[in-house]
Amino acid sequence: MKHQHKLYLAIALVSGSLAAAPVSAKTVEVPDVDIDTYGWVNMAVMYGDTGHGSETYIVDSKYASSRFGAKISKEVEDLGVRIGTHVEFEYQHNDSKEVTPENRSINGDLEERHINVFVAGDFGQVSIGQGSGAADGNTEIDLSGTKVAAFSNLGLMGGSLPFVAKDGTDNDVKLIQALHNQDFEQRYDRVRYDSPKFGPLSVSVSQGYKSKKGGSGSDDVTELAAKVTLPLAGKLVAGVGYSRKDVGGAVDKVDVFGGSASWLHTSGFNLTGVYSNQDGSTKGASEFYMVKTGYKTGKHSFAIHHAMGEDRTDYSQPKTGSPVPTKVAISGSEVKAYGISYVYAPAKWLDMYASFNNYELSAKERSYDNINIAMTGARVKF
Repeated sequence: MKHQHKLYLAIALVSGSLAAAPVSAKTVEVPDVDIDTYGWVNMAVMYGDTGHGSETYIVDSKYASSRFGAKISKEVEDLGVRIGTHVEFEYQHNDSKEVTPENRSINGDLEERHINVFVAGDFGQVSIGQGSGAADGNTEIDLSGTKVAAFSNLGLMGGSLPFVAKDGTDNDVKLIQALHNQDFEQRYDRVRYDSPKFGPLSVSVSQGYKSKKGGSGSDDVTELAAKVTLPLAGKLVAGVGYSRKDVGGAVDKVDVFGGSASWLHTSGFNLTGVYSNQDGSTKGASEFYMVKTGYKTGKHSFAIHHAMGEDRTDYSQPKTGSPVPTKVAISGSEVKAYGISYVYAPAKWLDMYASFNNYELSAKERSYDNINIAMTGARVKF
């Protein structure tokens, strides 16, 4: 919702006892600014089947988590720029990445996604504060129309469900540990610069720091990215990115390089490809690949996809209730994912969707049972 006119709010200040009392009024002037608010609630029924059995969950899909936000800005004529702020918060009841058979209900927390200020002009845009790094989302470009049902970071749906070791040991591996699109460093405190478009091309750079896992200290982060949009018998969007995180210790630095491209033909046929490489763990590099093809017609979008993650897993997690957490090395790991997705969008404010994914993990040390995840849900936008 945008407001581009001056607003006035009369506030009645009431004083006195419970009986009738005199009322005085003050006029408070609200700044003449452009306000663009947005948000959605996204809930789904998820069915997960693992080597420990099957269970059904009611979840907030992490593919497009429930959130609300606003962009507030105004032209400053004396400076020839637009200055504003972007705020966005996420609230998830039963986060689809966190639910397990032992913990199907998880209360949500209000978490900040974006809190920053920006200045934009002919030179591009500079942003300061919590928000997306320059490369964030560059492995997630997808014109298939099915992104709300399945996109490159597949492990966000059912991410805590385990690959169960067939040898009966406690060497279970969480899906999100073994399969991840490695989309750079996502959101953190940073200074970010986005260039104006040079024809179809734009570039971005950011520098900042991100809290370490566990909340003790922070790591410096640098990101570079480029994106191109072309009218190629329809539309082609492609992006590449690079990030470096200085973590210190034996690892020292974690580097991620990758990108994605998606082409939507005028016929509705579409094709998407994703690749990422993360180097810096003590065991070497891990890679991610994904290919997705689909068809859009009217309010309907269909797609099938195949993804693969190699050497993502450092070590497994013990089963719930294990008295002493242990780290068990997993070498030569490979996860293959096969899936199908469908989205029906009868109105601009509504997406209805369904998807199914099969995941297979193999490793040198042992074999694992497959994971199967099906879900259906709806996103209501406002």
